[in-house]
Amino acid sequence: MILHADADAFLASVEQRDDPRLRGRPLVVAHEVVACPSYEARALGIHAGMPLGRVRRRWPHVLVTGYRPEAYEAASAGLFEIFRRFTPLVEPGSIEEAFLDVAGRDRGDPGGMAAALRAVARAELGLPVSVGVGRTKLMAKLASRRAKPDGLVVVDAELESRVRPRLRLDELWGVGPTTWRRLHAAGLHVVADLHGWSEDDLGRIVTTAMARRLLSIADGTDDATIRLPGPRRSVSASRSLPSTRTRSTVEGVLEECVGRALHRVVALDGAPRVPRRIEVLVRYDDGAHVQQRGPLPSPTVDPEVVGATATRLLEQTAYEWDGRGVTMVGVTLPLPPAEPS
Repeated sequence: MILHADADAFLASVEQRDDPRLRGRPLVVAHEVVACPSYEARALGIHAGMPLGRVRRRWPHVLVTGYRPEAYEAASAGLFEIFRRFTPLVEPGSIEEAFLDVAGRDRGDPGGMAAALRAVARAELGLPVSVGVGRTKLMAKLASRRAKPDGLVVVDAELESRVRPRLRLDELWGVGPTTWRRLHAAGLHVVADLHGWSEDDLGRIVTTAMARRLLSIADGTDDATIRLPGPRRSVSASRSLPSTRTRSTVEGVLEECVGRALHRVVALDGAPRVPRRIEVLVRYDDGAHVQQRGPLPSPTVDPEVVGATATRLLEQTAYEWDGRGVTMVGVTLPLPPAEPS
């Protein structure tokens, strides 16, 4: 069986854990844009990506905390250490979620193992973790979604046989708005509607890869393989912000992203892997992206050297003269291959 474990409102939960005054109160982790609302804030209608100014105007009582990357990375490390106590077969999904293959380790009671994992995370990290249990990764992830917040849902064989045919296609992991519109136009709304379709026929509506995936879901043969992460090929950091072309604002966000990315490089396990190149990404208010890449003067983790190169690449995006507002700035540091152990 597969577990999908996902820490609830992760950033906000870390803040509420570390400051008892924030517990049970509507809270957002934000700079200019909401990165993570607590569940109390979500109940008001606040969501990630909402401009902070709008939140302050409409809900002046909502508490606001800044972004503390070191605290979140430490909490994430603790979370994954707990995951690996239960099984070495852990596939990260993000800094706060993962799939775990517990077959042969759950003593025939995957729900009991999931409950134990949740209890350990709460006791040792002070964080709520929702867990879904299923035969495949899709079913486990759907179960964890239903379990939120701070719950546990087990999809056994009997429940899966009833639920799978009725799953809405637009709720399936990986089915985006464009794919959903095409499926809907073809009269395909739930998984049961896919029966009788061939890969060739479905491939005329969606991509071949998506056609194969949808048919495997309909047949119950979808992915249950845990893919262990290899050495990281790069580290990244990004931040959203309200639409702007103000140089000081954009460069301030860039400097922050450089610092966070370098912190992640230094914190990597194993022999040092010092970046030689850097990439700077700008997203505009119409959703378009512009990226600039270039070498560092020499392999380094010196913030001043990396920051100067990043600023030069930022200028090459010509964001100040583009006419569109910048809504996200990101930095990626490709890493040299890890040395064989």
